[in-house]
Amino acid sequence: MSELASGSRVQRPEFAGSWAVVRGRRVHARVGGRVDAPVVVLLHGLGVSSRYMLPLARELAPDFRVHALDLPGFGRSEPAPAVLDVPGLADALLAWVDEAGLDAPALVANSIGCQVVASAMARSPEALGRAVLVGPTFDRHGRGIPRQVARLLRSGVHERPGLVAVMARDYAACGLRRVARTARHGLAHRIEDDLPAIARPVLVVRGGRDRVVPQRWAEEVTAALPDGRLAVVPGHGHALNYSAPGPLAAAIRPFLGGPPPGPDAPTARPATASIAQFDSATTFLKGTAATLHGRDLPALGAFPRPVAPLVERVVPAVNLLPERLREQVYRIGSGSEAAPPGELHAVSAEALARWMVAQYPRREFPAAIVGSSSGALAHLAAALGVPYLPQTFLLPVAQPQVHPDDPRHGLAAGRGPGRMLLDANPDVALHHMHDPNQDRLSLARMTYFRLKRRRLGPAFTGFLAETLPRGATLLVADCRLRWPVTRVGDRHVFQFGALGGMPAEEFRTGGVRVADYLRRYGSDRAGWDPPPVDGDAPEAEWGFDPALWDDLRATAEERGWRLRRVTFDAPAALSPLVADLYRWWYRRRDRPADRLLVESFVLIEPRLVLETGVVPYWSEFPVEPSAAALERYLDGVEPFEEILVTLFQHGTDGVGVAPAGRWRELSAMARRRGAFLGVDPRRHPRDFGSFGRFHRQLAGMPRAAPPAPLTLEELDLFLAGRRDESVDWS
Repeated sequence: MSELASGSRVQRPEFAGSWAVVRGRRVHARVGGRVDAPVVVLLHGLGVSSRYMLPLARELAPDFRVHALDLPGFGRSEPAPAVLDVPGLADALLAWVDEAGLDAPALVANSIGCQVVASAMARSPEALGRAVLVGPTFDRHGRGIPRQVARLLRSGVHERPGLVAVMARDYAACGLRRVARTARHGLAHRIEDDLPAIARPVLVVRGGRDRVVPQRWAEEVTAALPDGRLAVVPGHGHALNYSAPGPLAAAIRPFLGGPPPGPDAPTARPATASIAQFDSATTFLKGTAATLHGRDLPALGAFPRPVAPLVERVVPAVNLLPERLREQVYRIGSGSEAAPPGELHAVSAEALARWMVAQYPRREFPAAIVGSSSGALAHLAAALGVPYLPQTFLLPVAQPQVHPDDPRHGLAAGRGPGRMLLDANPDVALHHMHDPNQDRLSLARMTYFRLKRRRLGPAFTGFLAETLPRGATLLVADCRLRWPVTRVGDRHVFQFGALGGMPAEEFRTGGVRVADYLRRYGSDRAGWDPPPVDGDAPEAEWGFDPALWDDLRATAEERGWRLRRVTFDAPAALSPLVADLYRWWYRRRDRPADRLLVESFVLIEPRLVLETGVVPYWSEFPVEPSAAALERYLDGVEPFEEILVTLFQHGTDGVGVAPAGRWRELSAMARRRGAFLGVDPRRHPRDFGSFGRFHRQLAGMPRAAPPAPLTLEELDLFLAGRRDESVDWS
């Protein structure tokens, strides 16, 4: 990583003047940075010069060869006989690139310089490389001098004070007449006419407080580009290159071919703002960590502990609302976690990994679990008293413009943000998931970016090295579940549908169940039209990306750990084994083992399971395949005296949702008592109050100190006496 990317700089990069004769006139540029690095050309805005681009040039210098150009008539460059319009300036740029001997350089332009670059790229597609358009002018909804002046003044309060002096000096040098005529040329030029002809990748960047370039216009510019993507730098105005060069450089450096900004960059998005608190992996991680701290997990760990009891009491009041309003509350609640797509360049997977390991106590453990997500694994980790690090985490991304029943639009809308995210995070794969069956309410405001670590990274490696002694066991959870996907790019796939109440094929072929579902929700479609499938991949939420295996194996060999791989076909395939393990373990500790708790998705509480002495059986969702799996389990084991069932509430009566009556029948397989816990079966699947009741009702049961932890030797003893074709321990 460069000195810049790590937040330090040994010395101020020097830039020297360089001259070229273009069409008989001298053109000036400031040149600096690494001689052997990729070339980047910086282009200034209206009336100013390369001096205005120097703060950004110095930020990029450690990783690029930077040329900051003075267009004809500005800065030190000689003027043309007449004030050039935008196409004329574009021709001058192309001529200078040719004269300077630059081979398709990348460009970074600001303001009206974006119009010049767009015109040049449209006129000569092969002469220039990829481009960054910072604050591209002029917004077609506000063309007019009075409105533009007003916007510029409003945006100016968010710029560095020194910008006024730079502008005054440069305006005086080129003359106000040239500034005014160039401004008129810029207002007359329609950048939107050039954008569709640009074949190269283009990154549009907007300051979050830029009044000259509103968000709507930045999105229109991006959408008009054949290969466009958008980045927003929050808290800054129009002249990012001068007033916020560090954040701007961090946003654009990976796009230009430089190193990612890393978790310590000042622009890095906080981990808590980038991860879904109600996701499966997050809840399993928090539940395991809380258990190792000796704590329970009120409100599913989604709220600070001091306010969690209040939240649990308030949430059931949502059920007092009419059904439509309840659904709207669910939409707003899930959408509130979504990250703006323009800020994905600031998401750091390593920062998220730091947050994940920070949840755990720092002490020596006999083992750790790394890999696929499964609630059963959280209970296994709790029993062994060891940490559990899921490979996958969910990044919710705002996408309100996409209808849940339009997966093709969903893929298209996620393409640019996905590229930005992956450019900044080379060690993860992106599985963009779109499930209009189970996630219909959430998809009204957001989409699901699930990221899978392909390398351990410093945070995971450091935590494991600190807490696992030589001879410890590293359990790798390998869920082999795969799903048909559309490949979008390197490390990027689009998954339509997801594990739940209907098989993958039904999402694509439709049928009576899908048509009936869409009709009930007022859709004008009888089925979905997803993008064509061109392969399969590990299922977005649950599958294990095998790219991580080599890193785990190498680290285990280096650290002297025992490596064990646990393979299973579906996330809940481990649930019968873990339930039987708890029953066996409780009896070895002279504890009762006759009460079963059937958990559902994120409704999971490892610590309270231990304190109440219930046997945990985790199911993915309250759908018919999960009900059938539970029925098979109960048919094959010694009956339980009591069976308690909780049901996760998606808020959607989707295809395959098992009705409350089906779950009541399963709980009735208890010898003495079957009941629901935390959920009102009359309101299933829209009992949003269950999110507040689940923990309170479980915590209200008689509790005692947890049994002594299960040892690895006891685990092996249990496994030796069990045959289970759905799970392989190697």
